[in-house]
Amino acid sequence: MQDERATAPTPRWLIIAFAVALVALLGWLGWRAGRAALYGRAALADLDRLQAALDDPSLDALGRVGTDLGSLETHLVEARAAAGPFLRLAPHLGWAPRFGPDLVAAPQLVDMAVELSRAGTIALEVLAPIADEVGGGGGLDALPAAVAALEASAPRLAEAREHMAAAAQLRATLPPPAEPRLVAQLDRLDPLLPLAADGLELVQLAPALLGAQGPATYLLLAQNNHELRATGGFISGAGHVTVDRGRIVEMVLADSYAADNFEQPHPAPPAPLTKYMAAELWLLRDSNWSPDFPEAAEVARALYAQDRGVATGGAVALDLEAVRLLVAALGPLSVPGVNEPVTGDNAIAWMKAAWQSPVGATAGPETGGGGEAWWEKRKDFMGELVKASLAALQGGADIDLAALARSLLAALEGRHLQISIDEPRVAAALAGRGWDGGVRPQAGEDFLLVVDSNVGFNKANLLVQTALDYTVAAAAESPEIGGPEATLTITYTHTGRPGAEATCDRAPRYAETYDGLAQRCYWDFLRVYTAGGATLLSAEGLQDAVSEPGERGTTVISGDFVLRPGEQHIVTLRYRLGPGVAAAPYRLQVRKQAGTMAVPITIAAGACRAGETLATDVRFECPAIAP
Repeated sequence: MQDERATAPTPRWLIIAFAVALVALLGWLGWRAGRAALYGRAALADLDRLQAALDDPSLDALGRVGTDLGSLETHLVEARAAAGPFLRLAPHLGWAPRFGPDLVAAPQLVDMAVELSRAGTIALEVLAPIADEVGGGGGLDALPAAVAALEASAPRLAEAREHMAAAAQLRATLPPPAEPRLVAQLDRLDPLLPLAADGLELVQLAPALLGAQGPATYLLLAQNNHELRATGGFISGAGHVTVDRGRIVEMVLADSYAADNFEQPHPAPPAPLTKYMAAELWLLRDSNWSPDFPEAAEVARALYAQDRGVATGGAVALDLEAVRLLVAALGPLSVPGVNEPVTGDNAIAWMKAAWQSPVGATAGPETGGGGEAWWEKRKDFMGELVKASLAALQGGADIDLAALARSLLAALEGRHLQISIDEPRVAAALAGRGWDGGVRPQAGEDFLLVVDSNVGFNKANLLVQTALDYTVAAAAESPEIGGPEATLTITYTHTGRPGAEATCDRAPRYAETYDGLAQRCYWDFLRVYTAGGATLLSAEGLQDAVSEPGERGTTVISGDFVLRPGEQHIVTLRYRLGPGVAAAPYRLQVRKQAGTMAVPITIAAGACRAGETLATDVRFECPAIAP
């Protein structure tokens, strides 16, 4: 007998209840979607305002940026809550055409945006009032209060760093997006994330650096990159700055020759300094022989402590380009005895003129070495420029902190400004950004650093141009005993007047003008650093070429040559890369020498090609170098 219950119709009330529930569910989802869309549009409007502020940053906009960040955070949190059901479903929608990958990534993207906005909101709550006080007329006079405020805000800054770290972790696990606009936004964000994280850490450490726990003293090195040396240029000026709870209590910058105390014993200099420049003692002005600035700074600090009796907790080196950038941000500067203000546009010309004709000296530089008064006063301009810069930074004048920050960042990224600090956390943050000037080849990767050192007692680098061509290919012979072969071609062009120096003479002597010191033969001691284990196969255009272990596990190939004004010289080195350099994938780090400008370089590895300029360090990758 058939069970009548199996064919009984579904009760009408159940159908109605199901329909009502379905309608209610759809209505609820629609309401949630509408709220999510509403808050999402508001968040996009916040982002547009923030983008406009980033495109034209100014101190006056910090308060507005903080408000917009707080608004963005609120709208993102509300949008995330409203879109909760959809975000939980999103990871299962990878099958969707075109937008599948982005739908899968949506929860992480929203979480990352919330964490970033929260970190920014907290950071600006702390930093905006301080920046307003410093840049709005307080200047350096406001630093003691700023140090106290930063100390008091340490927990809040730590909280901001935690949110920034959470955002970075979410970004690291984010699957590759598909939407081009999203790709572009993430490409723009990626370099800013570590910069912001390091910036927050350095802000937290700023009180200690500014003497919150007691006076802090740092060595100052002024390098002249018209006479190029390994860490940026001949050390023309040296001194120190002491800071106590944010207040500069002492600042000295003078002729580097004045730092020497020959009553103290000095170590023997590196062999090339003796060979090419007849140096008998290792003096402060030649201390930057290693291209690894932390190592060179350690030597300089030891010599300064011995000769001047001043112990330091770190060193700061800047070249002429760094000076130009900083003057451009602070200027125009009023310098005593100068008829027109010093600006970024005329700073280099003014320094050359001030060296050539210092105030109070009737005789200028001559072939015989210049008059005694000129010798004593030729670098007085350094102290005058420091005084003028400090005056601009003191209270009473508005400081464009955005312009100053841009100049400092450009100087650091271009390795025109290098900072080596003992404090371990600061040292780690600086090293992570490459701002300490350290030489750090990566395991398994190729490495290239071209280091030119002017050993001719002149300013020829003002007129010498350099171009690099680097090719890596499978070994032409005996591939089983080593890695790929590299060929480096360096072309040097002296743009000086042909015949300006009839006979190349290395003897130290002055000219009637600063520019006359550039119209000299270029005596270069060249070092090429590559990954450890490399074997030199041939060297053309280089005298006394040798290969030996270098700093931080590298191999260094060195030699010398001389280049006359108006002529060109080519150096070609061929060497086999060490066995530790992987050919698949092949990765290359090209490190920019401090003190150089935008040196052009072409790179070829297997079928991969690139043309770059070494305004900053360059990274190059190729899937493989075919055998």
